[in-house]
Amino acid sequence: MSTEDSNSTFPIRAYSYVRMSTRKQLRGDSLRRQLERSKAFADEHSLLLDDSLQDLGVSAWKGRNFKTGALGRFLAMVESGQIPKGSYLLIESLDRLSREAVPDALTLFMAIINAGIVIVTLGEDRQIYSRDRLNGDWTKLIIGLAVMSRGHEESQTKSERISAVAKRKREQAREGKGHITSITPAWIDAKRIDANRYEFTLNHHAETVKAIYEMATRGLGATVIARKLNAAGVPAFKSKDGWYQSVIKALLTRQDVIGMFQPHRIADGKRVPDGDPIADYFPAAIDKDLFLRVQALRSNPGKSGRKGNTFANLFTGLCHCAHCGGPMTMKISRVKGNENSRYLVCANYVRGHRCADGNRHFRYEPLEAAILDHVREINLAETLQAARFDGARRELDETVAVLTLQLEELRRKEQRLAQAIEGDGQPLDAILGLLKTRQAERQAIEAELRHQQAERLRRSIRHNSPTATCDRIGRLRAAWEKADDAARYDLRSEAHAAIREIITEISFDSGDCSTTLIVENGIVVHRLSGGRVSCRHQMWSAMPVTKTQAA
Repeated sequence: MSTEDSNSTFPIRAYSYVRMSTRKQLRGDSLRRQLERSKAFADEHSLLLDDSLQDLGVSAWKGRNFKTGALGRFLAMVESGQIPKGSYLLIESLDRLSREAVPDALTLFMAIINAGIVIVTLGEDRQIYSRDRLNGDWTKLIIGLAVMSRGHEESQTKSERISAVAKRKREQAREGKGHITSITPAWIDAKRIDANRYEFTLNHHAETVKAIYEMATRGLGATVIARKLNAAGVPAFKSKDGWYQSVIKALLTRQDVIGMFQPHRIADGKRVPDGDPIADYFPAAIDKDLFLRVQALRSNPGKSGRKGNTFANLFTGLCHCAHCGGPMTMKISRVKGNENSRYLVCANYVRGHRCADGNRHFRYEPLEAAILDHVREINLAETLQAARFDGARRELDETVAVLTLQLEELRRKEQRLAQAIEGDGQPLDAILGLLKTRQAERQAIEAELRHQQAERLRRSIRHNSPTATCDRIGRLRAAWEKADDAARYDLRSEAHAAIREIITEISFDSGDCSTTLIVENGIVVHRLSGGRVSCRHQMWSAMPVTKTQAA
């Protein structure tokens, strides 16, 4: 028994610490060997062995075993007094403790020693380290430093080798000469061709991806889509418990559905994007037009989230105050007969901000009824059909879609530059200059997108003829009047998306208690008017007004 143990009257515990970087090492003899050596040492010195301290599949290269692993929990228990001073920490070698650079590894080593713990290495160079022993013979520390240095150099070399291989793989993937990994999205299967190439093919999940995107273009939200898939018994990608809203939301933003792949690298222990996405890396599950239509719909500035139990407001995102330009919000009040009545009122007026004139409350039910009753009379077929095939408009649609993707990429580049500022190895001035350039580019694109915002959604999502859209709204209305709440929400959600294809804005004027319906970005205008005192009853004006007259 060593001098560290002689004053204790209770059995002293020895904690066997076993660490392996990968779980593949479990297939070998390492775990058994380390545990047997620990047991032999504990028996030899009459110690009570605790072999629960294990970090399997945890690397010590960046100190992960200390920061988040079992070793860190061990030290926390030492500091709290749960593990008493004089206890032993048994390890095969000091490189099991840490493979960080020598100054960092030494700091960890001395923290354990100074906490009163005895460190024992059980390898061929068996050593016992404690504060008393090092005070008496500090040369033992030189042996420990040599082991720490050797472990760090081995890990450094291995890390550099792996990084170089990964970098070459990314370069080959960009050149179209290979692939980075066999890991693919759920709707793609991979078959190895040779060491660095795979054959990617779409599987049965690809049809599900397309169906989800098509439902999204009809205005259905993630919750409704998930419910429909579960009701139809469509298998989820991985979960045995069916579809979840979060999975649908994530899928509707993923660029790999159109074949793009974003390479990553590890920087400071974090997985970060490496360069621009690679186009046509995977086979596309949907076409780019469908993807862009969904992105345009989801970037709509209208209020997000579920719109009540039955999608109360069909005109969400379209209603604005004529006085301040702010959005209209829905209020519910009780009227005679104890029935709830819905009203639209300027949101800025309600919160006392920037609007003193938008004080009128417009009854919602008559507004919805008037628009739906006369949707066929909004004689838009010729106007909209001519616009549909206008070459300049198609070019604008494509420009807006490209700007949207460019904006997303610029934001990613800004994030990467911000991460580079925190790292080392690159001139700070050059990084800051490039970051300012990227920010200026992003601001210019954002300004252009804001300029086109009123037209973007309508032009991006139109895929039916105007007449067909009006007919579809009528059929949906007839269906929801007979449906239960759950089905009614789905039907009204779809109608909401269809309405946005033909109506650009609904403006509410509290001065004359009128509602102006603007169609095709102001090409045609219809006015609904109410009484002088109350805005509860609206009348449809049969005379459309041209864009010039409306102005």
